[in-house]
Amino acid sequence: MSDEAALIARPRDTRSSVAGFGALAAGIAWVAWAVLNTRTHGGLDAGAGAVGEPLARVGALLMVAWNVLLLPAALTLGDELAPRARERMRVATIAGIASLLFWAIGGATRTITPTLEVTYIALSAVWWGGIGLTIRAERPWFGTFTLVLAAFAAWDAFLTAFVSVPFSLYLTAAPKLPLSIIWDFSLAFELLRSRRH
Repeated sequence: MSDEAALIARPRDTRSSVAGFGALAAGIAWVAWAVLNTRTHGGLDAGAGAVGEPLARVGALLMVAWNVLLLPAALTLGDELAPRARERMRVATIAGIASLLFWAIGGATRTITPTLEVTYIALSAVWWGGIGLTIRAERPWFGTFTLVLAAFAAWDAFLTAFVSVPFSLYLTAAPKLPLSIIWDFSLAFELLRSRRH
């Protein structure tokens, strides 16, 4: 590789590393939140009244972390996948960034309303759908997995939009949470792998 090519490649390698380690940290934050929420029997979902103010703050911080830490990955993926489908990836990246910011702000202020929840879940479905469609030809497993996650997110947003949905039906969207955690780790692997290659 020439010196000029190395200089061009180095910023891209650095961005992929930052995005990959950010996605890894986001996955860890998700797991930590899920463990705490399980140990408190859903207390983080219930709020400070159920777990106390200090633990509620930890839960909110983890919620903010798993969203903010994915922002470098959203930007990196948007940039790297844009040549394959420029308009699709522009829409998907904007939707992804908006979803992550809405969820982070809602978590930080503890003001996640039903409308906000439907909005960020629906936007995440657009983001994952755009990524999955664009990357599937190059990385079939990751692209298909991302499309499955997008479908569950879209279904979750649809069900969340209706207050009177039976709980048994709402459970059909439950795989979205564990799949999104696995996706963070898968994304970290893909970004760090692409840096090595």
